[in-house]
Amino acid sequence: MPLHRSMNPTRQAADEAGKVLDALAAVSMELSCHCGAPPHTLVLSASKVQETCSKIDDAVCALKKILEIAARVGQGPVPHLSLPDPSESANE
Repeated sequence: MPLHRSMNPTRQAADEAGKVLDALAAVSMELSCHCGAPPHTLVLSASKVQETCSKIDDAVCALKKILEIAARVGQGPVPHLSLPDPSESANE
């Protein structure tokens, strides 16, 4: 969802925080194993790893939007993170 200037910044930040929590909860569920296997023997499929990485990327984007909202309403600067574009690393 694009950030609209007409929206309340508190509501925007709450929406983005909800996205972060949803993504992290999904990651936690995907990576948990209740099968009784020892943790060192658990192997994840490539597709599960890709889905999990995508959810982590979504959470990072939502956190960046929260920082942008804070900067826009005068609550401080947004740190510049030099994270690689996830789509670029997928092509390697």
